[in-house]
Amino acid sequence: MEILVRVERDKAYANVLLDTRLRRQRLAPRDRGLATELTYGVLRHRGTMDYLLSRVIDRPLEAVDLDVRNLLRLGAYQLLYLSKIPGYAAVHETVRLARPGTAPFVNAILRALVRRGPLKEEELPEDPVLGCAVRHSHPAWLVERWLKQLGEEARDLMEANNRTPPVSIGWNPLRGSVAELEHRLTKAGAEWKASPWVPNVYRVRDAGNLLASGRRNGGLFWVMDEAAALVVHLLDPQPGERVLDACAGGGGKATLAAMLMQNRGEVAALDLSPRALRRLQDGVRRLGTTIVHPVRGDAREAAGHFRKWADRVLVDAPCTGLGTVRRRPEIRWHREPADIIRLAELQSAIMDGVADCVTPGGALVYAVCSHEPEEGAEVVAKFLTRHPDFSNENNLPTFFQGARSALVTGGHVATWPHRHETDGFFVGRLRRH
Repeated sequence: MEILVRVERDKAYANVLLDTRLRRQRLAPRDRGLATELTYGVLRHRGTMDYLLSRVIDRPLEAVDLDVRNLLRLGAYQLLYLSKIPGYAAVHETVRLARPGTAPFVNAILRALVRRGPLKEEELPEDPVLGCAVRHSHPAWLVERWLKQLGEEARDLMEANNRTPPVSIGWNPLRGSVAELEHRLTKAGAEWKASPWVPNVYRVRDAGNLLASGRRNGGLFWVMDEAAALVVHLLDPQPGERVLDACAGGGGKATLAAMLMQNRGEVAALDLSPRALRRLQDGVRRLGTTIVHPVRGDAREAAGHFRKWADRVLVDAPCTGLGTVRRRPEIRWHREPADIIRLAELQSAIMDGVADCVTPGGALVYAVCSHEPEEGAEVVAKFLTRHPDFSNENNLPTFFQGARSALVTGGHVATWPHRHETDGFFVGRLRRH
């Protein structure tokens, strides 16, 4: 309940809050799993539950206190979506969390919800956008955008966003053999299979303590969605080269680039956040990617430090993150249409800032974890207008050739949760003449 309140009130990230609390409190594995299921389940299905709750409450749901509102969602999720928790237990445990003055109200609303049951087809709003928003638990403005962009396929995308994804991990060749990684996955009792798209990446479920923070088996593997790993493969860094990761964040892509380079060459990981760079340094130590060097700075001013320095530049730009809704369900409730325009302006400024970091003949890869054209293809098209010394380069690797509908206008790559069972990314690769 505390995590859900903070996510709504402070626009905090659920995964960060949940990881922190789970490390702090020693819960049994089943209870860890339940806490995770409740947190993400409520965030995924919040729109549908709010619609149902509004039909049994005599006031607008927004007028209900923040903590009570999230308690009602927590109880509703157990009643409507979980089959192993008896209804009376879900109501009782939820009411126990309520403040004394609000407990009767919470009890009455949840019991009314039990009587009325799950959402029925005839209860959906007649308006097709609103009906889709309620059924699939996405904000109406986003539903409208995706229906215009994808047609009926948008429903498949939203259904995929509401499914629990596996964890994707990749082999670190600097710390051991791929056979050793597969052995440890099997020994941990994990369900796993190789990614169909990215070499030496695995889709993992039920890995238990193997994936727990601080127990990553001496750096034998890293955790990253397949589509994010694909971005680095599209960059295609080679041993001995100079690589600039201009928006490095915690350094996941920078360290993967070093692995693909066999830890030979130089990777400069640029970011403004000291906290992100500390995480990066921790990752470098754990993974053994000693050619990665954290640099504090603004990507918009990168050419002042790295003019014509890099054989390859990666811009994994700040974005709306709307391609990661299946992993970060709260993003759908945090974003607004204005965020797309605001971030597209920032993305363009970053691209301009790194353009002159690329050596003649070098490559520039631009990526965002978003499906929105304003953040993807349009940023690249405008960049090419301003920088005629760059051109598009078809960058679909042979191992991704079988992917359905992966290419978009200009030879760029797009991944989709419903088509590829990965996060949604746009990736454009450019070459400097």
